[in-house]
Amino acid sequence: MRQLPILALMCFILGSGCAQDSDVVFDDRFSEVREVIIEQVEDGIVPSIAVAVAEDGEIIWEEAFGWSDVENRIRATPHTMYRLGSITKTITATGLMLLVEEGRVDLDEPAVEYLPKDVRPRTYVGEPEDVTVRHLVNHRSGMPAYAESFYEDDPEGPRSLGETVRRYGIVVYPPGWSFIYCNLGYQMLGSIIAEVSGVSYAELIEERVFAPLGMTESLVYRGQALSRPYAVNYTQALERIPLYVDVYPGADGNCASAHDLVRFAMFHLEDHLPDQDAILTDESIRSMQAAVPPSNTRYGIGWDLDASERGFRSVCHGGEGPGVDAFMRLFPDEDIAAVILCNAECEKLYDIQKAIFVALIPDLGEPEPVEAESVEAESAAESPDAEPPAEPTGMYGKWAGRIEAYDRELEVELAIDSKGARVAVGDQPQDDMEIWALSPTFLLGMFDASIPTDDNERYPYRNRLAVVRDGDRLYGAVISVGWREGRAGHYELSSHVELHRLTRK
Repeated sequence: MRQLPILALMCFILGSGCAQDSDVVFDDRFSEVREVIIEQVEDGIVPSIAVAVAEDGEIIWEEAFGWSDVENRIRATPHTMYRLGSITKTITATGLMLLVEEGRVDLDEPAVEYLPKDVRPRTYVGEPEDVTVRHLVNHRSGMPAYAESFYEDDPEGPRSLGETVRRYGIVVYPPGWSFIYCNLGYQMLGSIIAEVSGVSYAELIEERVFAPLGMTESLVYRGQALSRPYAVNYTQALERIPLYVDVYPGADGNCASAHDLVRFAMFHLEDHLPDQDAILTDESIRSMQAAVPPSNTRYGIGWDLDASERGFRSVCHGGEGPGVDAFMRLFPDEDIAAVILCNAECEKLYDIQKAIFVALIPDLGEPEPVEAESVEAESAAESPDAEPPAEPTGMYGKWAGRIEAYDRELEVELAIDSKGARVAVGDQPQDDMEIWALSPTFLLGMFDASIPTDDNERYPYRNRLAVVRDGDRLYGAVISVGWREGRAGHYELSSHVELHRLTRK
């Protein structure tokens, strides 16, 4: 299956290596990273890569490599439409901010004030009104992970958003407590956009974001036939993946060309392009990139908030999914942005984006300066007088409780000691847990057991346990993580769990 596409890709690269000359804008500063991209396509790692880079309000590099459709020999160009994965969230947040500016949505009001009655989460911690719109936007709602896709050749299509929220819209941690990436939260934001605006999510995004920003090569995919060229998605074995949809738009599924997406990025750099409408004020754009509250340094309004890298501030968002690997990053103070779109997983996506920005900001490639304070801190850490990390003995003991899935309850037992953790669900054999994190108040680990809901049993899965300790009680979620071989797709479906201590040993 793999050899023929690879040979085709190699022939293409040797023949031209990129889109037609009329589609290419190039800057010699990117010569080295261009060779890395060509290598990824030529070696059959990914069928195609489209890249666009902007600096000071101008597109300075725009080029595509490889095939957008291997079987039909359709070449990728900077104007080929790619699926964006979770970069959709930045677009959703932009649409939401239109309603915030109009005074129709308050980020700090309860989300239930704007959600339809059947799209309201079930709370195990706190009250429904404790989850604000900002909590959903920041991934701090207290809901656990959720991921699921439905392919066009599946016998059953996606269920309703209301039914999905009934099954998986569960608040199991205190709202605002921590960053927990949750796709369902952004699907609920898509529902808020539709409920408040009176039009569908797709209509608002296409008519009030894409159109005024001149993004004519962009759309919200909702299962419709595609009339313009798009990049077919592939597995790493270069097997074609059918089109797919989520339960509801807002978290994934938007599509755009590299050309359109870099122009979207330029809008968020406040470049004020003459052929773009100012759909948001500069103040709103800056607020999307700000840490609110100040302790929230992880995720703003639709943007990952990068830690300062060698003194340079940036915001970004990635996109992953079946046959999708995408990245968009902005350095607002330097007025530069880059987008990279791939129609399969790309091993060197991070290296490519880093090389692009090092070409523009050479200091990003310099070694990190060693601060005197950090040397002192390292010395202190090695000192015999340094305070050791807290032992997780508060978690030790035997615990028992229940897993509450959407259609059943299961007894569960957990034992934690200095040797590790073991878990047993129902009458199934006890399984040694693969511990990822253990502190006096938190446990994160993977284990094997059956949580036999119809949704879980579609494909093989393992379970991730993430629980917080409150005295002699553990609470949180069990997330069943499945993988669909041949589709490069996965799912994460969560159930509520609560346990109480039986013994301390």
